Amino acid sequence: MGWKCLAACAIALAACQPLYGGAPEKLLSPPKKKRPPEAETAEAPIKYIEDCTVSFQDDPKKYHPNPKRSGELVELGDTAQQLADKAKEPQTKVAGIKDALDKYRQALIQDPYNANATLKLALEYDLLLRKGCALALLKRLAALTNNQKFERSAKQAIQAIVDNEGWFKGYRNDAKKAVGQ
Repeated sequence: MGWKCLAACAIALAACQPLYGGAPEKLLSPPKKKRPPEAETAEAPIKYIEDCTVSFQDDPKKYHPNPKRSGELVELGDTAQQLADKAKEPQTKVAGIKDALDKYRQALIQDPYNANATLKLALEYDLLLRKGCALALLKRLAALTNNQKFERSAKQAIQAIVDNEGWFKGYRNDAKKAVGQ
């Protein structure tokens, strides 16, 4: 009976031991490192297209302004621009901007002295980074103030430019200078 008792004691001692060894080692947290200083994300400079082939020197006698049709086209351009502003997909946004640009251009063909269409077309060119064309149209807007018939609407458009700081943001001083401000 002695060896059976000894065997039972050995089994009992073996059963009391942990299955995979002793107590686990305590894990240490990794040392805390200082965060690298956040590099300031420098915005890439906007590259504007400086040249423009716009000419306002055509003979005014060959134009027969149609202010009513011009106003309708400006409204259609405004609608197209609003749709472009709401669009989430880039293709839809670009198509809306192109449509608005075309409507404002057609409005100026119908009435070359429409100050509102001139301003809106300058804003569209600004969206397309066509600085040269936008400035040419702003100079045209300033020239409209020299005619009594168009002076009031041109001055209102110029005042809108002065009031809206977000317009022509990349070259604001040049834009204000172009309209005589």
